[in-house]
Amino acid sequence: MTAQHKNLENLVDALPFASLSDWLVAPVRMALLNLALELELPDILEEVHSVSGIAACLKKNCGQAADASRLASLMDGMVAAGLACKKDGAYSNSALAGAYLRKGSPLFLGSLVASLSGMQHRNLPCLRERLFGEEPHPTANVVNTVNPESKLNPESKLNDEQHWKRSLAGLAAYQKAGAADILARLIAGLPGAEGFLSMLDLGCGPGITALRAATLLPDLHVTLCDFSPVLDMARAEAAACGMSDRVELRPGDFNTVALGHDHDLVWACQSLYYATNLPEFLKKVCAALRPGGLFASVHEGVREGVAPEVLVLSRLSLAMEGQDVSLRHGQMAAAAIGAGLERILVRPVPMLFGEAELEVFRKPLRAVTGGEA
Repeated sequence: MTAQHKNLENLVDALPFASLSDWLVAPVRMALLNLALELELPDILEEVHSVSGIAACLKKNCGQAADASRLASLMDGMVAAGLACKKDGAYSNSALAGAYLRKGSPLFLGSLVASLSGMQHRNLPCLRERLFGEEPHPTANVVNTVNPESKLNPESKLNDEQHWKRSLAGLAAYQKAGAADILARLIAGLPGAEGFLSMLDLGCGPGITALRAATLLPDLHVTLCDFSPVLDMARAEAAACGMSDRVELRPGDFNTVALGHDHDLVWACQSLYYATNLPEFLKKVCAALRPGGLFASVHEGVREGVAPEVLVLSRLSLAMEGQDVSLRHGQMAAAAIGAGLERILVRPVPMLFGEAELEVFRKPLRAVTGGEA
């Protein structure tokens, strides 16, 4: 080890508070991301690479002239944040921005960023008011009371049909950007999946995961259950991939609609937060399975209320308005086993906000009576 490297290590040891810099620059990253999306900078960088060229595009698009020096600083900040690249004074998109932040990209995630930041950040300016049940500052875009959930704007409630209709474009892009392929491969790898004929997807969203699974399992027919406006997109997705004849739509709140019978698989990915009574609902799920059929759950079980840390932090704003829907670690297993299912598999699954668990449960081939082992 060189003397220089040793000195650097000593410097890090002498500044145990250096991690605070990550906290301080996080809002800068978010501000850059929001502005890049607002000004469509990733789309501009597909064609233009000089500061003067970017300035000309901004003037054309926004009707305002950007200060050249400040624009250069902004572009350098985007490079530092990982939103752009720079070589010999010329700017271009980073891999992240080019694939997911251009409006012209089929994998554009700008709508997802807008939807999630709206939920995750709306209470941050008034955490103190939320904590003490005080009236927030008039400029805060929140509704605040001692019991905040009771007077939330209905469109801000996570179980509201219109909320999911507004979030649909971002959710579809997220699934198409790779999440659906990962989950579909998990489905196709479940025990006995090659023989699956019927799958029920609870809270399916645009249905892309189930459709991708059906491409891997050619005998599989899928039933998609979600709110009616959400299923409008699922219907269009099924038609676009030529699978309308293998898809049944079951519109409505899954707490109240009939789930059918004799499914080989009931699939629920990050949707059963909205089961009004999880133990009772899983009895309904069990009844919808054929004997030997599987219930597969992908949810993030929160441990001691503090981990996974990214998940906990992402839902803090919602928790401060009475909408913390997270499931506790072990909660899904306890409810499923109590409903008469047996857990046969558990494995970690990487998701956008931290690691989740795939838990697979089987309905017994025959009911176990009190005298049987």
